Amino acid sequence: MIYPEGLPFIKDYISSINLLLSKKKGNTKLSALQQYWLKFVLLGILVTNSICWSRLERFSLGCYKMKALSWMFRQAKISWGSLLLASVSHILKVYKVHSGILLIDDSDCIRSKSTPCIAKTHKLKDKKTNGYINGQNLVFLLLVSNGITIPVGYALYMPDPELKKYKDECVKLRKNKVSKHYYPPKPIRSKDFPTKIDIALTLMQDFVQNHPTVKIGATVVDTLYNTRYFIDNASRITKQKQVITQIKSIQNIIVNNKLIQVKEFFKRYHGTKQVLQLRGQYKMVRYVNCKFTVKSHGVKYRLIALKYDNEESFRYLIANDMSWHPIDIIQTYALRWLIEVFIQDWKSYEGWNNLAKQLGTEGTTRAVILSLLCDHVLLTHPNQKALFKKREPACTVGSLRERVMLDSLLAFIKSIIYSDNPKALFEQHQTNINQIFTLRSSTKHMRNIDMRVFREDTYNNVDINNAA
Repeated sequence: MIYPEGLPFIKDYISSINLLLSKKKGNTKLSALQQYWLKFVLLGILVTNSICWSRLERFSLGCYKMKALSWMFRQAKISWGSLLLASVSHILKVYKVHSGILLIDDSDCIRSKSTPCIAKTHKLKDKKTNGYINGQNLVFLLLVSNGITIPVGYALYMPDPELKKYKDECVKLRKNKVSKHYYPPKPIRSKDFPTKIDIALTLMQDFVQNHPTVKIGATVVDTLYNTRYFIDNASRITKQKQVITQIKSIQNIIVNNKLIQVKEFFKRYHGTKQVLQLRGQYKMVRYVNCKFTVKSHGVKYRLIALKYDNEESFRYLIANDMSWHPIDIIQTYALRWLIEVFIQDWKSYEGWNNLAKQLGTEGTTRAVILSLLCDHVLLTHPNQKALFKKREPACTVGSLRERVMLDSLLAFIKSIIYSDNPKALFEQHQTNINQIFTLRSSTKHMRNIDMRVFREDTYNNVDINNAA
């Protein structure tokens, strides 16, 4: 239930962000009404786990109407990009982050089959069923520092429709065994539909420019970003050489002037077995390391074949900076798992993934920013900060959200108890609850249905010949 003053840590968080916005050029400072709206919406998202104005109206017990909440979201002159930027700066300041490792990955969000008003929905490959689904895809940039993981950037991805048509046409021609000479010319990719690699590089560029005091130690990505174009540009943007990624087992490397697949080469070696500390836990790993040129890149990298104790096959890593020790590369690459944890928490506890009620590109981007602000505000929770100061493991997002829900309920009860007339206020809230949380009719339990056709004697009296 609503607590009119908002929880103290959310209130302090919004005030700190607004202070940073007031120091920036331009009119980006939040008004008193906008601050109050943000405090309520962030608390409502954490409690209801959705960005849905009708749910937030019920959460407020009718104090704030759905139309008013939606109007503020759509029409209020809030600099949303500056809001997220200021939030990142605030978290970096609170936790005194001066260095870290950048992680990049993307995630699919399933939507319904028909979504004409939701931004950048397209056909996605479903990894669970090996079929196709309709949904949205987001690319995330995370900063991993000592004891804290912060989402610092995101962007929506959308494939170029013209290139998609071209690829589909090529597939049809290939099936019909048409010569490539008769294929249509390949269209030039539109700047409105950048690739995931270009999106990732833009996110990195924005972060480095906006936070120049943070030193980047390495960039860790998955196989999708395994291109020389990405590795070279990532090194240039972050002003450090180390980029760690994974390559496919069938990629060719040059050994003694001969081409050989990575998996075939590493079959010859048994490797070194060693216990390493990965993400704070000790694990037995087997690894082989060497230095060879990857043919598709034309560049020499440090190659590492890595297998955990419970795995049957190796995975193959490449590192741009060959001066790093193999163990350091393995331990750094293991941090890539943290972005998977963030995406799971974001989908489960921070509202945006559950419902897609916000329409258009503006609605989607603003809703995602609100969701990421929820992740940031939980980092400022007093319990989370206390654990960080004690150098103890941080709380999970799920447990923090449960604590916020309980604190909100207790604050609501406290506001009734400490009021001048608790009984009258309680009865007023009870009346509001009965009016807002109404019981709705169910279609599962049939009423006013003629059940005589299901009686046994009805079937016995049926004339089969006449029925035929």
